[in-house]
Amino acid sequence: MSPFNVFEAVGAIRGELRHSNFLAYLLSPNRPHGLGSRALAAFLRRVLDRMEPDERPIMLLELLVAELDDAVVYRERDNIDILIELPSLKLVVAIENKIGASAGDGQLRRYSDKVSQVYPNHKRLFVFLTPDGTSADEEGYIAYGYADMADTLESLVRDELTEHSEAGLVVRHYVEMLRRHVVHDEKLQALAIALYERHKEAFDFIFDARPAATSLVTVVRDSALAVEGLIEDSGSTNLFRFAPEVWDERLTIIKGDPTKWSKTGRGLLFEVKTYNGSPGRVNVSLILGPGDASMRAGVYAEALAQPHLFTGLVKPMGAQWVTIFSRDLQTAQQAKGQSFQVQANSAGLAWSDFQGRSLQPLIDAIIDIDDRLVATASRVAG
Repeated sequence: MSPFNVFEAVGAIRGELRHSNFLAYLLSPNRPHGLGSRALAAFLRRVLDRMEPDERPIMLLELLVAELDDAVVYRERDNIDILIELPSLKLVVAIENKIGASAGDGQLRRYSDKVSQVYPNHKRLFVFLTPDGTSADEEGYIAYGYADMADTLESLVRDELTEHSEAGLVVRHYVEMLRRHVVHDEKLQALAIALYERHKEAFDFIFDARPAATSLVTVVRDSALAVEGLIEDSGSTNLFRFAPEVWDERLTIIKGDPTKWSKTGRGLLFEVKTYNGSPGRVNVSLILGPGDASMRAGVYAEALAQPHLFTGLVKPMGAQWVTIFSRDLQTAQQAKGQSFQVQANSAGLAWSDFQGRSLQPLIDAIIDIDDRLVATASRVAG
């Protein structure tokens, strides 16, 4: 069920930094892994295959005949996860890697602007690497999933030259780890279903007997849903989104795109998050999601004009998502060295303070903003 895997052994399953370090190593032709430029060429070809021919910065034929051994791979240059210079093609490739978090508001735009500024005479390729190939909220980025990465690397392992080498062994371990922990693997899923069907009673008993899982998000979620008028929108292990019921009744202009965010069509959602890289940190934010451009600009401008209320507003406004209010209910520094119960009590008290001081004023302010946007639209129409 769980053969030895070096990446699992060292805890490199969902750590973005470790994934980025390993991938940068493999993609660098001058590293002593024995792959030369084959990993880089295979990766670039798969990315280009996802693009329309007229959108590609270089032709596939150029890639096939190019000498890539002079490529230089950087880690965290200008905060970009992986940056690759290819002098022979006069091409620069920027890879933003996200495992357990989404890109920050305006983050991808800042990176593309920086690359354009530093490499004004180069052709440029931007890649957004995520577990499920999520589309970026910034134009110009090619969505690339870890399943694609696993397939790309697996093709290298099948090469006779690498099959029994040290590099081949490490790449196989990495691919196996990706398929077990990072991406959805249909073969493993089918095996799991077959195993469950064969031992259904035992698995059901174990499932029913498992200890209840509790997280800081769960603590805040329970407090939030105990407040009359707040309803859950969506959530996961480290994320909980909710909205005031009154917004569903009162907001007529502030609506979202149900194909890109909340299926309810809500344009604004409160979001409670914890962070894998910052143990104990709990944050509550108000997020403006994808929707009509003029509506989003109007809401952002109104929030920007009320800094006393919309604290933590992110500048500039993101193309799809933007935070217009943010507050840490607990910082990682505050949580350091504390037991879970102490952390939970602290986060609960901070939620109570947020509820008493900020929640209702924010709810009312959004209704007022929507009313003003409605009035403006009426004047323009008239």
